[in-house]
Amino acid sequence: MRRRAIGLGLLAFGAVLLGAALAVRLFLDPTMVRLPLDQTGSTTVADENGSYFDQETLEQRQGYVEANVVVQGDPGSDEATDDVAVWVSGTTITNEDHKVVTPPTEMVVCLDRHSAESVACDSAAINKEPADIQGLTVTFPLGTEPRDYEVWNSNIGASATAKYVGEEQLDGVTVYRFEQSIPEQVIDHKEVPSSFAGGSEAGNVTADVVFTNDRTFFVEPTSGMIVKATESPDIVLRGPDGATGVTILSADLAPEDAAVAAKVADAADTRDQITLVRSTLPLVLVVLGVVLVAVGLFLRLRTGRRSPGRHEVPAQPEPATVSQAS
Repeated sequence: MRRRAIGLGLLAFGAVLLGAALAVRLFLDPTMVRLPLDQTGSTTVADENGSYFDQETLEQRQGYVEANVVVQGDPGSDEATDDVAVWVSGTTITNEDHKVVTPPTEMVVCLDRHSAESVACDSAAINKEPADIQGLTVTFPLGTEPRDYEVWNSNIGASATAKYVGEEQLDGVTVYRFEQSIPEQVIDHKEVPSSFAGGSEAGNVTADVVFTNDRTFFVEPTSGMIVKATESPDIVLRGPDGATGVTILSADLAPEDAAVAAKVADAADTRDQITLVRSTLPLVLVVLGVVLVAVGLFLRLRTGRRSPGRHEVPAQPEPATVSQAS
């Protein structure tokens, strides 16, 4: 009787664990493994020998250039939901004197919390102007795949393909490398002195603002976090006759090694938490559940083959017949 009760208990507990494993995948995984509403973060990339046009002295200068990107979630937004996150991203480029090199950019984007793709919303804007932002923006998706992605660039107001190149190791962590090349294109028009646009005549001309950029992203695939990003923006003025004038900005921007190491460690921690919820915990629950169910069934089957109880009297054998001698 006692063995039977233990068997039933193990069967019940094993079934509960198997149900818990299913619940983790169906309910806990979608709830926990998604982009946060209250995201906070920042990234700084720099070039010790960049080239830029000094807006105050109106001279071409060579020296330190720094780009700082700050990302802040807006959980109080009306458009922030269980499926959509609203993030605000600001980019400021300054020189060694902390003076602005190019106008700051602010982007408000709504992101699918599972795919990290931008979704249409009323909040989406570039510098407070409504914008149709498409593709990925400041993060890659949870569970990034080894394939090409479309990544947004605010300078051209469109997304461009970031091609998957391969796997690499950064501080012992596997990352995917993506490369995005934005060909030369006109992004604006400005009225400037002719000399700024490569001309020699007096007066002003309408010059094209020409932009090109090469970007490289190193992404920890499980978390989708960009642990390192480099880029080489080049912005020049081009006059009506096709002559190239001043360089508004030209730099090879990259983060410091210490900053990369910190982001790699953060991504590895996030990766481990996701793996725990998606794989480790369900697997442990399934294994324990199966073992307990198997033991419970074994005890139940053993109980079915009962031997005589201690209060049962075994049948007495009939006395042997003894033949008598004649």
